[in-house]
Amino acid sequence: MKSKKFLQIIRFITQACFLTGLFFPVIIHADVAAKYMFWSVLLCGVFFCGWVCPFGAIQDWLAWIARKLKCPHFRVPHKVQKYLQFTRYILYALSTFGITFVFLNARYNFNHDMVNGMLSVSGGIILAVFLISALFIDRPFCNYFCLKGAVDGMMSIVRPFSIKRNNQKCIHCHLCDRNCPMNILVENTNFVRHPNCINCMKCITVCPKNCLTFKLMNLPEKKK
Repeated sequence: MKSKKFLQIIRFITQACFLTGLFFPVIIHADVAAKYMFWSVLLCGVFFCGWVCPFGAIQDWLAWIARKLKCPHFRVPHKVQKYLQFTRYILYALSTFGITFVFLNARYNFNHDMVNGMLSVSGGIILAVFLISALFIDRPFCNYFCLKGAVDGMMSIVRPFSIKRNNQKCIHCHLCDRNCPMNILVENTNFVRHPNCINCMKCITVCPKNCLTFKLMNLPEKKK
């Protein structure tokens, strides 16, 4: 269990480094790192959103602070989530036809405009709405509005490496589902291919039976 918690410490340090990179040019910028992560998305899924993106990190930290302060937390019911999770893909499809919305710039506003002191009033209001919302719901922007997350998520569906669940060890405690910031039903699958998965590894961290691991999918056995 300690080794799994250490994984989240490493993730926090990684997120903090890339957040610092927004302010200090000598440290690699998150958007620069994203350019070199194409093949990792195809092979291992979306690590950028869970480990690199500063805007995603801020939403994670706000959610953590809110829980420590015992603020009310809302989780979208899965019967609603299964439809609502397609929002960012629909918005991406619309953007390819030139139909876009100002609130979709929230990640850019945070990563660039705010840091460079060029944040507009409307951009500030949009950021405030998402950041306040992050106190009560996990990663609201990432879940439903991030176009980059939508693109990377679609590419990650074919990944051969992902989170694998050992059904024989699983006690169906639902901890993996309740702790997933992207509201994915990890317990319902043996190999996570969900396009919204950000590889935060929280499900692996909280699993009391060590039945979740990040590994290569099983290849189908040849019939004799």
